[in-house]
Amino acid sequence: MKRYLSASILLMLSLQGALLVAGGPSDAAATVTIRLPSDTQGPAAAAPARPWKCCDAAPCTKSIPSICHCRDEVEQCDAACKDCVPSTSHPSLYVCNDQYIGDPGPICRPWNCCDLAPCTRSIPPICRCLDEVDQCAATCKDCAASTSDPSRRVCQDVFRGWPGPRCTLEGNGVGN
Repeated sequence: MKRYLSASILLMLSLQGALLVAGGPSDAAATVTIRLPSDTQGPAAAAPARPWKCCDAAPCTKSIPSICHCRDEVEQCDAACKDCVPSTSHPSLYVCNDQYIGDPGPICRPWNCCDLAPCTRSIPPICRCLDEVDQCAATCKDCAASTSDPSRRVCQDVFRGWPGPRCTLEGNGVGN
């Protein structure tokens, strides 16, 4: 019995010695740092700026990360846009042809949702939101008191494009 025990101990010690000579794992090598490609860029390689501040019509690829375009027709492109071209449907408006890798950003509508949105029949439609609310959305530039109830507010902004989702399912005018 002692013979088998001493033989197994000798075998284990010789295997440890072989691993040490062959460069096997040691305590110093147990803390290996794995470098990813993103680690080599450093803090100086910041992501490029989005070529638009906001976008309502942003088709994006389904890849990760996504590649997005902003198809909004605007009176003037953002300063970050490098390829600003006239719209094909409305030559007085412009479209930014830049691509952006990542999140397309916030929407441009001056309200979050709207139940009462009269729009023109033009393409794209020109809309207003007549909902009376306690407080206008942060994106509304011209928030005025309601004519029927001065304690309520109405966003006076005009928006070119789809007016967005309804605030209520029934459309009872609770508002944005």
